[in-house]
Amino acid sequence: MEFKDKLKRLIKTKYSKLGDLANKFGMNYTQLSQYVNGRKISMDFLYKIIEEFPEADLNWLLRDDYISDNSLKEGDEPYKSTLTKKQIVDKMERLFADLKGKI
Repeated sequence: MEFKDKLKRLIKTKYSKLGDLANKFGMNYTQLSQYVNGRKISMDFLYKIIEEFPEADLNWLLRDDYISDNSLKEGDEPYKSTLTKKQIVDKMERLFADLKGKI
């Protein structure tokens, strides 16, 4: 399953209309629709998804090779981080840059 399909599935767990999520995120419907239809997402958008869907397994969402079908929940305990939101985003950007350099 591709990222866009997983994103659609995740959004449908809370929202019946894409426009409702666009309003929640403070973005226009067209931009959200482009993300849902396969356009490359921004780190800001990914951060919003993480905030709105804390139960989502990011391995499932971001990896094409993740096989589990029981994928929308990581566990019973909410994820807790000792890092600030900015530190998390900075670390993710470094990891993505490193991964990009290896590809």
